[in-house]
Amino acid sequence: MMAARRIAPDPENYRKCYLEIAGEQDASTAAEQILQQLSAELRAQTNASRLSDELEKTVTDKNWPQFRSVLLTMIASKDDSSAGAPLWAQLILDLMKQWDTRHSELTTARKRESLERVLGVPGSDAVGLASKLRGLVNSWSATAPASSELPELAPLAQAPAPNPATAVRRDGSALPASPPVRTDALAQVRELLAQTLDFAVISQLGHAPDLADEATALAQSAREASGSEALDKLSSSLKKFWYRLEQRGSANAELHQGLLRLLRLLIDNTHDLLSDDQWMSGQVAALKDILGRPLSLSAIADAENRLKEVIFKQGTLRHSLQDAKGALKQLITSFIDRLGHLSDSTGDYHTRLEGYAQTIRQTDDITQLNAVLDNLLKDTRAAQLDTIRTRDELLTARRQVESAEQHVRELESELNKVSELVHEDQLTGVLNRRGLDDAFKRELARAERTGKPLCVSMLDIDNFKHLNDTYGHQTGDDALQHLVRVIKRTMRPSDVLARYGGEEFLLLLPETQQEEAVGVMTRLQRNLTKAFFLHDNDRLLITFSAGVAERAEAEPPTTIIDRADKAMYLAKRSGKNRVCAA
Repeated sequence: MMAARRIAPDPENYRKCYLEIAGEQDASTAAEQILQQLSAELRAQTNASRLSDELEKTVTDKNWPQFRSVLLTMIASKDDSSAGAPLWAQLILDLMKQWDTRHSELTTARKRESLERVLGVPGSDAVGLASKLRGLVNSWSATAPASSELPELAPLAQAPAPNPATAVRRDGSALPASPPVRTDALAQVRELLAQTLDFAVISQLGHAPDLADEATALAQSAREASGSEALDKLSSSLKKFWYRLEQRGSANAELHQGLLRLLRLLIDNTHDLLSDDQWMSGQVAALKDILGRPLSLSAIADAENRLKEVIFKQGTLRHSLQDAKGALKQLITSFIDRLGHLSDSTGDYHTRLEGYAQTIRQTDDITQLNAVLDNLLKDTRAAQLDTIRTRDELLTARRQVESAEQHVRELESELNKVSELVHEDQLTGVLNRRGLDDAFKRELARAERTGKPLCVSMLDIDNFKHLNDTYGHQTGDDALQHLVRVIKRTMRPSDVLARYGGEEFLLLLPETQQEEAVGVMTRLQRNLTKAFFLHDNDRLLITFSAGVAERAEAEPPTTIIDRADKAMYLAKRSGKNRVCAA
């Protein structure tokens, strides 16, 4: 089911699909939110502050039997100033009754999705919210319950019998008599159709404004349709709309697949062209990893954030690298120019020497010889100074070149480190799934080469969802970081820690047997218990359950992780805060 719906295989989605398939009921977060919102509305519309406080407390404590009792007390109150409360109270009671009723075509998950869509519509006032909730309850009640106990229905007016003269087919044969139609049931069907268009269709048509506008108009027409002629017109319009929607959906699916193929081709080509460029390999590997799995918005968003950070840092470092290389080129150019100038000066000096030699051979005048000697000394001294100056400049240029080369090496090293960011989890700083794959390959190769044992431990924070729901997601993130700090203080330098899922972590323990690994995880649990986690200066106890598996000969990584994962769930079922061996 998750593969068909293209959703991530995380524990929360497993739980939702399991509940949907099993038909089990779940005290969902959406139901709690609507009860909290309705409690606030009741407080605003009634003077019974004590009862309102008790009602809000029962919602906070999730004490639903007490919630029902307090709500019935508020309904029974005769305070005229709270005239709006009984309407909300009756709506809540109807909502709870329909939530508890098992319907043949409505699972708990679908009810929760419907509630979330109603609550997710922005700009709804109290009256509008009540109207939408009433319509939702009516649509649920219109579905036949799965049990044999059917809800009582009020007597419904029947439509007048059709005229026999008009009840004929186009070929002239008589039509069978139509069953009587319940007018309120028809109204419920129309409202259900309109809500289907509002909540299930329009929300999916952000890429097609024309179809969204047409769906909005059809929803309004469905609510207003009353006669047979209007219903026939609505039916014809709906058929055309569904046909257009099907065509557009088919075209969008082909466009989606085409873009994916184009992106894969572009990434493969980029990888081939930049195979020697280490600072691009990390980004290309991350994109190939995403495209190699079923797409999910969370995975794409996470990769996008990490790639943006990497690209920003790489852009800064690349600019510095280009400046360093430009300086190196300028230094080399100056070096070559100076060598050319030195060569020209030396050539002129040799030319003068030949002239002086020719003058000496042709004259016997001592005065002229003295003048030649003076000029020779001057030219020799100038050539010497020029050579010394050139040597100093070349030494300076050499030092600058060496400094530039060192700077280039440092920048390239830093770029390689930045590229490794795609192997780390952004929140905790430990390895992510891709980094874990590379580390696992190295440890497996080492274990096979040395013949020493290798253990894998899967650990999962206990009651993490309750922690998130009670204290917020930021506190949950802080708890994950707290756990990582404690693990890093306890683990050996050779151990490898990676974040495997939401609150799941995986430890690789090289050269460790299973019994010893169980002791390591038990010691880690004790250290975590001693290191209190603080939230608003309140101490919160964070625990985890863990499973340990020792690698068998030639056992692949997936099998080892699966055995450790099963052992971890055994620890969960055994009471949590435990360590179980596979």
